[in-house]
Amino acid sequence: MTATEAEHKVYEEREAISDSIASLLHQEKSGAYTCVDYLAMKDWQLDVYDLLQKSRPNGNGPQDMELESQPQCPVDTNIDDYCREQIVEWSFRVVDYFRIDREVVVLSLSMLDRFLAICKCDRSTFKLAATTTLHVAVKLLHPCKLGELGILSDLSRGEFDMKDVALMEKHILESLNWKLHPPTSIAFCNLLLDYFFSSQNIDMAPTDIEDLYDISSFFTELAVCEYYFVGQIPSLVAVSSIINALEGMFGPDNKVAPHILKAATRINTYHNEDLSTITHRLWELYERSEECALHNNLDPMDEEKTPDTTLSGSTDIFVSKGSCGADAGSPVSVSTTGKPMVTANEVMCAMRSQALRNGSW
Repeated sequence: MTATEAEHKVYEEREAISDSIASLLHQEKSGAYTCVDYLAMKDWQLDVYDLLQKSRPNGNGPQDMELESQPQCPVDTNIDDYCREQIVEWSFRVVDYFRIDREVVVLSLSMLDRFLAICKCDRSTFKLAATTTLHVAVKLLHPCKLGELGILSDLSRGEFDMKDVALMEKHILESLNWKLHPPTSIAFCNLLLDYFFSSQNIDMAPTDIEDLYDISSFFTELAVCEYYFVGQIPSLVAVSSIINALEGMFGPDNKVAPHILKAATRINTYHNEDLSTITHRLWELYERSEECALHNNLDPMDEEKTPDTTLSGSTDIFVSKGSCGADAGSPVSVSTTGKPMVTANEVMCAMRSQALRNGSW
């Protein structure tokens, strides 16, 4: 291949990436995939019990699936941000257990949040809806795993079965008007980095580039766990995740972040918006995550350091802005950064050792 042909191929790849980003932006701006603050709503278009043609349970609801070592939520039938956080944790544990791409959880929560903004659910039907959207997400992205996921309904302790999941799936798909492929933060994140590295000559080691992808995706996963991000613009969450990843890798004065913002501006993903609130919330989530706790519980002498004086002179990788307590809790997140203080396998094994049962609420 001649130099001219190579340049033409790079140009075509860059244009294809730009087109993909433009399509995501069109989806984002269409409003079809946006979600309102449904926890503050008083009136809904639909009621799940009317859809399912079931009577409401008496008392405070049925016995719920338990997640070991998690505090109990006050007895109530209304869902809240705590319930959502628990279902996200549970979803990540399920996909990790079955070795499914964690983007499935992102897709599942998008459908779940948008459904809850349309249809009123209590805690029992919320779990059924969450199980259903996870099932649908796997069906869309990894259909070969559907046979294994047939046991999901078993986690409800007989509260519902796969027939209930199938019926709920029908109502969710109709309620969402079959809008099943949202513009997610992780999609924006990966495409923006693809575009950036295809259009910029940045002196970064291949391992650092791989780490940047992984850590940026890590921050987008954290955003899924927090109800605050339900109404945030996915493209801005993606840009903020990349900025945080660069800061964690190379410090706040790294030279790559300004170039990332320029590239994002060039393709209309960023318009000089104030990212400080989003980046700060993402850092707070990281400092509460298991990854942060695992990092800070290790002997510093055992940590791998990779010098890099090209960007900032910093030798640290993925260091939090603040201190993380050893008892840091939710949300569950796994990073495969390539230079982990704890290997991805160690984290995965620790997660799989926990019960795949939903929080007690």
